[in-house]
Amino acid sequence: MIEFRNYDELLLDDQIDLIKDVIKDWNWVIWYPNKASLTESYSRVGFSPETRHYAFDGDKMVGFLSSTIEREIEGVSFGSLHIPFIRKGYEHIEEELVKKTIETLKSKGAQAIRSFAMPGWGNTIQILEKHGFKEKKLLSYATMFSVDLLVKDDYKKSENIEELDLPRDKQKLIKLVVKESKQPKEVVERYLNNLIWDDAIVACTIVYKRGDASFGYLAKGLRYLDIPGRIFLSFVPVVKKEAMPLFKEIIEEGFGFLAQKAKEAGYNTLWYEARDIENVELYEELGLKMEPTFGFTLRI
Repeated sequence: MIEFRNYDELLLDDQIDLIKDVIKDWNWVIWYPNKASLTESYSRVGFSPETRHYAFDGDKMVGFLSSTIEREIEGVSFGSLHIPFIRKGYEHIEEELVKKTIETLKSKGAQAIRSFAMPGWGNTIQILEKHGFKEKKLLSYATMFSVDLLVKDDYKKSENIEELDLPRDKQKLIKLVVKESKQPKEVVERYLNNLIWDDAIVACTIVYKRGDASFGYLAKGLRYLDIPGRIFLSFVPVVKKEAMPLFKEIIEEGFGFLAQKAKEAGYNTLWYEARDIENVELYEELGLKMEPTFGFTLRI
């Protein structure tokens, strides 16, 4: 008989073991918080244990689904639902697990529930659509690729590339990020400070082209389950409309430099998310396989 429970800190090890077991067969391996990160998140003021749903067959955890109440947007109170993790052979618990999660969010005042998924995450998309998440929007594309795709034995850094030394050059990077993201300076500075304090940044660069400055960095996934050899690549291509023919050249130079740095640091795989979805074909022309991420909404 399947028993459903809510969060208890003693369940964290089983939760992580379950997730590792489920995602090992997926076509696209996700970034998932490690135990330290989960413990910190679940200890914050306002955390609701009843929004974490576990399914047990005896002492064996066979399913897990997390959710949260988010902010109000244009008069609508939103909740969010994460990825259902269900152990192979227990697919029959999916319907009750998802229904319990939706009912919990409704009881907390949610008028709409958001989620997101990629085609490579098992049958997550089919589960969301089955439960009424009818609104679907393309959010971004992501890619994972070997550094060897871009690394060259005779590599020479382009004169367009400036290598930044953090924290020494932090303010220069903050200025660029604030300009392009339109985020408050204090938000950007706090985020970069956290990366610097964690010693997470492996390399950072600016690529200059026709007066524009694209920028990017490599960051270790210190707050996520360890996947040896993989590292985050963050890059913001800044290209004026009239200079779009230079887009691929900018990506090649920026990615090429960071791939070289990743290999020197012992990494073999780069993970990159592109939010400039209109440029997906240009990324693909560079040999990158781009996988879509969709946002889903259920109106209650």
